[in-house]
Amino acid sequence: MLRKLFALFVVLVIAGSLPSSAKMRGPSTAEERARVLEYTQSLEQHPLAKDSIEKRMWLTEWIVQVPDLTVNVCCKELKQLQSLDRVNDTYSNQLRMQAVYSQAAFLLQHPEEKNQATIQAAGLAGTLRAYRAIQQFDPTAKYPLLDNLLVLEKKGKLNKYVEHKNRCTKG
Repeated sequence: MLRKLFALFVVLVIAGSLPSSAKMRGPSTAEERARVLEYTQSLEQHPLAKDSIEKRMWLTEWIVQVPDLTVNVCCKELKQLQSLDRVNDTYSNQLRMQAVYSQAAFLLQHPEEKNQATIQAAGLAGTLRAYRAIQQFDPTAKYPLLDNLLVLEKKGKLNKYVEHKNRCTKG
């Protein structure tokens, strides 16, 4: 039930905030950027913590509203994460959104980075960290797509894979 409410919240925030809020508020503050980094790391390490829903809600709203950071969800791999629901919808929302949060954190840490494959790979790496943390809690949580990406990451080929498979790399 909470998963569905969270998904609905994300859709409502995105749909309701895009045209107006991004233009109404000023650029992100240093405190907000620090909070993004803290929350993202926390969600990667402890994706099922009691405060994770509140952190995800804040991060989602901030990413939608802040005018000085753009997270590109064009990556084919991020779109494939939508298929996680068909495998096991228990953790799929958390894992899917983690890619967005981890991309935002990466962009804050590397504002000079323009290569979309590198940025997308950073988002996927954050998802994989959260996936490993979930598996520590629930060893039955299995997602073949993420298992394949874990193998690529272990071989140091995640960025190359995204670069090769990604249709929206510009930069």
